[in-house]
Amino acid sequence: MIRLILTVALCVLTAVIAVWLTLNPGTAQFEFLGWRAETSFALFMGVLIVVAFVLVVLWWLIAKAWSAPDSWRKFRQRRRREQGVDALERALIAAAAGEGELAVRQAARADALLERPALSRLLAARAAEAAGNLLAARGHYEALLEDPKTRLVAHRGLSVLAETQGETGNVITHAGKAFAEARNARWAFDSLFNAQVAAAQWDEALTTLNEGEKRRHIGPDIAARRRAVLLTVKARATIDSDGEAASTLADKAASASPGFAPAAVLAGELLPGQRKHRRAADILEAAWKVRPHPAIARVFGELRKSDSAAKRAARLRELAETNPDDRESRLLLTDIALQQRNIEAARTAITPLLSSAPLTARVCALAARLSRLEGDEEAAGRYLARAAHAPGEADWSDIDAEGRAFAFGEDDWKRMVYAWGDEHRLIHPRHERFEIAAEAVPERMLLEAPQPATPKKPGPKEPAPGEAVIVEVSPAPEPPRREDRASRPITPDDPGIDPEGSDKS
Repeated sequence: MIRLILTVALCVLTAVIAVWLTLNPGTAQFEFLGWRAETSFALFMGVLIVVAFVLVVLWWLIAKAWSAPDSWRKFRQRRRREQGVDALERALIAAAAGEGELAVRQAARADALLERPALSRLLAARAAEAAGNLLAARGHYEALLEDPKTRLVAHRGLSVLAETQGETGNVITHAGKAFAEARNARWAFDSLFNAQVAAAQWDEALTTLNEGEKRRHIGPDIAARRRAVLLTVKARATIDSDGEAASTLADKAASASPGFAPAAVLAGELLPGQRKHRRAADILEAAWKVRPHPAIARVFGELRKSDSAAKRAARLRELAETNPDDRESRLLLTDIALQQRNIEAARTAITPLLSSAPLTARVCALAARLSRLEGDEEAAGRYLARAAHAPGEADWSDIDAEGRAFAFGEDDWKRMVYAWGDEHRLIHPRHERFEIAAEAVPERMLLEAPQPATPKKPGPKEPAPGEAVIVEVSPAPEPPRREDRASRPITPDDPGIDPEGSDKS
């Protein structure tokens, strides 16, 4: 619109000048070197304008001819740059699409056309990765280490390559250098911490975790839970060499994450040796309030070896009352009541568990003990048969046959760092691997021996009433001979479980 207005205004001005010259004719005289000329003013102005235009065009042609070589050189550079950018674009697209060979070709072309060695090397390294040529990619990344501008990306590329090839040491080297040089590199923290955990470098991983939390690369909750696992592993490794230091580490681990049962149990086992019974009790009670676990109850009951059975039961009952609605608290109260032969208390504690499905082997075994205590042998048999096929509980697999809690291997603790730290989940590796017959429940061994209905022949010593016995499974008897089958009554091999009365006592 502005151009149209200017054009119209110029046309109007030209017309006005033409009209004015027409209405005001005049003459123009020239004299040069004895030559004299006279003409009208209008013709003079026209000739002047034409001569000026010709001179301008002539000067433009001379200038163009003078700058033609330089213009041609700039044109070639611009064209080369455009071709290089096109090759760079194709290489990036091919690398992202996984077309390794095309990416390598286009990267080489871009390197030849563009005068950007850092960009070309980086592109060549990425293209070599896409093509699966990790050796060539490593060479390009190592070349990028020489330039301060590309050193960080080179460390990252080399760290990724080392992680792909399982070279944990190289991952620690390159990620560690990047973590020291760049405070805002979140990837460096993740790679370095993961590699240190994979290499079981617990001290170094703890240092990296603390620094990462200061830089806000990780949330405080996740950092605290990861720290609890690392401190627990360190404490377990220090028990034999320095018991006092191990108890201190276990105390710190339990304080970092009160719900982490392995830390609380370890602190409960070590602190009494340092005459810190009250501190051990506080840690176990705090852990039970957050997340009850059978190992916590076992250690809590054994804090003071001099306690009588009644006092120990009272202390465990107080522990359960700190979190009365939890399932583990009800199981603990049921077990205490059964040990004290308190039928009413046991029935009150276990009733909510019997109404929830599915029933686990541990609950069925407790119900069988209660039914036996009530004198209902039929119900006890049903619960005991059902316990043999009911699912086990993972928590009980953390306590092995020797009474040791959380006796996991190194790989299990590595998993625990992320399971508990990131997911707030307690894993049970020994239960997952069926190491100690996870379907078997310790309470089955505590069933009271039934009273014999008729006198038996003299034999081995009979267990006293209420004494725990271990039931051994004897081989199945041989089937009767063919001639005897007709004369014997046929009985079912398995009376089965009454689905209606299996939960009744």
